[in-house]
Order: sequence, then structure tokens, then C-alpha cells
Amino acid sequence: MKVAMLGDVHANLPALEAVLADIDARGVDAVWNVGDFVGYGAHPDEVVALLASRANVSIMGNYDRKVLSFPDKKDKWLSSKNPEKVHAFQYAWEHLSQAGLRYLASLPAEARLTAGGLSVLLVHGSPRAEDEPLTDDTPESRLADLAASCDADVVVCGHSHRPMFREVGGVVFVGTGSVGRPEGGDRRACYATMEVDAGRVGVEHHRVAYDVDEAVQAIRAVGQPEAFARMVLTGQGYQQARGDQARQEEVIAAATGLAGRCGYDRPHTEQVTRLALVLFDKLAAQHGLGEPERFFLHCAALLHDIGWCEGAKAHHKTAMRLILADGTIPLDERERAVVACVARYHRKAGPRATHECFAELDDEDRRTVLLLAGVLRVADGLDYTHGALVRDLGVELRPGRVEIVCRADGDAAGELASARNKADVLARALGREVRLRVE
Repeated sequence: MKVAMLGDVHANLPALEAVLADIDARGVDAVWNVGDFVGYGAHPDEVVALLASRANVSIMGNYDRKVLSFPDKKDKWLSSKNPEKVHAFQYAWEHLSQAGLRYLASLPAEARLTAGGLSVLLVHGSPRAEDEPLTDDTPESRLADLAASCDADVVVCGHSHRPMFREVGGVVFVGTGSVGRPEGGDRRACYATMEVDAGRVGVEHHRVAYDVDEAVQAIRAVGQPEAFARMVLTGQGYQQARGDQARQEEVIAAATGLAGRCGYDRPHTEQVTRLALVLFDKLAAQHGLGEPERFFLHCAALLHDIGWCEGAKAHHKTAMRLILADGTIPLDERERAVVACVARYHRKAGPRATHECFAELDDEDRRTVLLLAGVLRVADGLDYTHGALVRDLGVELRPGRVEIVCRADGDAAGELASARNKADVLARALGREVRLRVE
């Protein structure tokens, strides 16, 4: 008998769809789900419905239980729990259909099954507690204690978000890993297959690539905390992702402070920054860059016009010089050079190998600068009149070209003409023609 075992989807629909497609290709006899359908991701109801139709056996996870308890415990949790975690409970509760809520509420806390003559216990955390993580680091003495009392040959569990396969006290312990929110630095979705033959247990863990950017954009689009997006982006746990976010917030605050001291045009800068980040996200499938590069773009967009403090002439070069000389923004040498180059190339000539700062970057960082500068140039062009006329952007792919669709309030002819004149670097970075139009 061969079964697929998964868990901790956490409302990440793109990851679940990719895993189920991978499972289908392996010809398993059954799919077992160890819970935590919801929390963190943008698609709780869709995930519940899909797993209800595809999993042969499912149990409830601790996050599922908390979401079901949200209406009764909301006030208590708001005064005692991390507000971002409470937000996750609330979002899932508010976006589950009545059918989805009824299904989750019907699930047991554990399930006992038989596979190839062996007894199997499905739990979310451990046989003793739904919120006890079992990992490769769990002391053998603890697993021996659980093995002696679980009355099973195999224990399948989730909750830790890390894959595990250990045998202690005659009991096989299998941690499925996480489909929707893996930890340990590998952001690919994770699940396991188990094959039982003549009493022998074979377990294999599978890592499945999926459209992480789609999942992240969905989280941001529905207003979930940025730390949730960062967990999916980086394959990190909440505390580590939140720490990285705090560092980025510190850098952004310092960059904004430098821009303020240089007397920047705040409305224009905010519009250009917003459009640059939107365009970066919309082009994610084409450029393949991730969160670190998006962060560089954010910094460079905030600082791209600070050179005006010394006059209009060559203000892009002045901006680069000011960024490189700054001592207030907590960037390392490499990060500072990338940000300074992106800011410089928001106008005039694009990156060239003969340009000193650009020439000192390695090949990967040069490619990053080329793409980010291309995005920033278009975003800057789209606020040519400093009137914040462009409210949103879309991207459409055509054979050999990318079309950027601008949605504007008022006559944006000047914006369109300027962005077209500055789209050369983005076209070079993408290897496609770039066209713009107003819708």
C-alpha cells in the first residue's frame, strides 16, 4: 500500500494544487491530511473545499481549532495574543463558507488506520498534544515515551512544518513537512509518501516547486500582515520572518529620513515607489527575482530623486554619490552599491560595464540592477507630471513583448510618452519589447 501524507497547508492554494498534481503523478492509494487547513494564507475556503474532496482521511489541526473558536475567544485573544496571529484567525473565520466551517468542525483530533497490516495513528502534533512539534531534534527519550503509549506501529504528524522520519521503540514517526508554510529555509512545498510492504515501512519526502509569488501576492492583496508573506517567500518561521521584516522596516525608515533631509518631493516619490513595486510584482513570472531584490527596489525608489538637493543637473549621479556616502542607512557595502546603482539609472543612460560602481558588482548583481533600474525608470516616467495620475498597472504578455496597461485618472499622455522613452532598460533586462498603453 502506498499513501501520500500531507499537512499544514495554511490556506496556501497554489502550493496545495502543485502538491496534489505531484501526488497524482505518483499513483498513490490514498491521501492522508494531518490538519491545519487554514491560517496565514489567502484562500482558506478554497483549501478546505479542495482537501475535503481529495483527502481520504483528514484530522483537525490546532490552527483549525483556533479559527473555529475565534468568535468566542476574540476579545480575550486581542488582549493576550500577538495581534498578527489574531488577524490570521479572524481572516480565516470571515472567509470560510458555512460549508467550510461545518466541515472543519466535523473533523476528529486524531485518526487510527491500517496500512499493509500495520496500525497507523494520525495526529497533528504528537500523540499527547496537538501543539507539540516532533522533529529531528526531539530527544529520543521523548519519542520512546510516546512510542510506549501510542498503541500504533506508525505515527504520522505535522505541526512542526519540517519533514521527519525516525524509528524509536519499534514505532516509526513520520513528520509530513508543510505544504503551505515550510520552514528551514526551503520554500518549496513539502509532503511525504509511505509504502508498506510485508510489514516494512518506506518513507520518502518530496519537495514541490510552485508559484510562490502568486501565493505571496494573494496574501498581500487581501491585507494579511507582511510577515505572513515573508514566511512563504523565505521558508522561515514566523519569528525569523518577523525579524527580517523589522530590519527592512528600519532600513526603509532610515532611507525615508535621508530623503527628507534632502528635501525630496514626497508625493512624487511615494507615487513612483508604489508604481515600481506594483510593476515588480506584476512582472514576477518574467524576471524571477524575489523579496531581497524587491527590498532593494523599494530603497532605491525612495532615494532616486535626492540628488535634486544639489540641483537638477546630473541629479541621478548625485543621488548615487549621496547614497554611497551615507552613514545612516543600515545597509552593508554590497546592498548599498546595488541600491545606489538602481537609483542612479532611473534616468539618462542605462547601466554600462564602464561605469565604475556598476563595474564593481558581480554578474548576478549587475543583472539585478538592470532589471530594477528598468522597473524604476518606467515607474518614474509614469509620474512625469507629478500629478499621481496613474492609479494602477496591469501586465499582459504577448509573443515577444510585454504590454504594461496603465489605469489613469485624467489625461496621462505625458506619463505614457515619458515611460515609453524610458522603457529601454526594462526591455533589455526582460529580453522582450516593452509597450505601454492607457486603458
